[in-house]
Amino acid sequence: MTDDELFAQASAWHFRLQAEDVSAHERQAFTDWLAQSDRHGQAWDEAQVLLAALQPAARQAHRSLAKTPRTAWPWATAAALLLALGLAWQTPWADRLRADHYTVVGESQSIDLADGSRIELNTDAALNVEFAHGERRIRLLRGEAWFDVRHDASRPFVVESDGVQVRVLGTQFGVARQDGHTRVQLVQGRVEASVAGDAKVVLAPGQAVDATRRQLAAVKTFDVDQAFAWRQRQLVFRQQPLGEVIRELNRYWPGRILVFDQALERRAVSGVFEIDKPEAVLRALQLTLGLQARQYTPYVTVLQPGMAATPN
Repeated sequence: MTDDELFAQASAWHFRLQAEDVSAHERQAFTDWLAQSDRHGQAWDEAQVLLAALQPAARQAHRSLAKTPRTAWPWATAAALLLALGLAWQTPWADRLRADHYTVVGESQSIDLADGSRIELNTDAALNVEFAHGERRIRLLRGEAWFDVRHDASRPFVVESDGVQVRVLGTQFGVARQDGHTRVQLVQGRVEASVAGDAKVVLAPGQAVDATRRQLAAVKTFDVDQAFAWRQRQLVFRQQPLGEVIRELNRYWPGRILVFDQALERRAVSGVFEIDKPEAVLRALQLTLGLQARQYTPYVTVLQPGMAATPN
């Protein structure tokens, strides 16, 4: 079992033990869980430190749940804390169990298909491959992937992502699935993106479209080098808000970087960062924006106002 999974179990036990209806049997089960190994005890200790550190954010999020019946408050508090972490209901295990190929957080993977096409999976992604009935179909279960498709007019190549279908003949493009939305970005060739109700759009190179199960947004242009820098294990930001930068960084590293100051979240960030050097990225953010990084556990780092920023 990974450290992330143990940490998630420890957090779940924390909230369950606060419930008024917790049974003696459950308390014994927790004792047995805690005694399984030193790693279980370490995960429990880290969860306590984290949850104590996040109590102010949890109280703020919890105000919206003030009308919840008191017997449900421990679970409402749990939800508030998980939302503050950005981890609520985003466990990847189910997707990985049913996937033909997947990556864990921070990992990338290249997949050579039987037809000569190639897929590159970004961090925390999963997909299935189905070649049958005169069609090549990829089901993107989570995350982001880049495709280099071998032309075969007799067998269409289709990528399916949460109700959005991308149909191609031979091309290079990316598909990303996150938070109920799918983004399609075309590098070469042509693709057709479609959703329920026969809504569809054909993209030209350098164009992108965001979609849900039933709606296509307006087509827009995008920066190809920036969008696919992850293929070179880099992240590129150009005058983007710190909050947006942090959300992107959190996709690649275990745990979470948190910012509770809204003014800080709006600060602009530019730079090229190495995905495999998180400490260097945090140091760069501290120096350029005048921030202090406080690490509460190996899984949680909070950025807050601190030292003076380095002049540009």
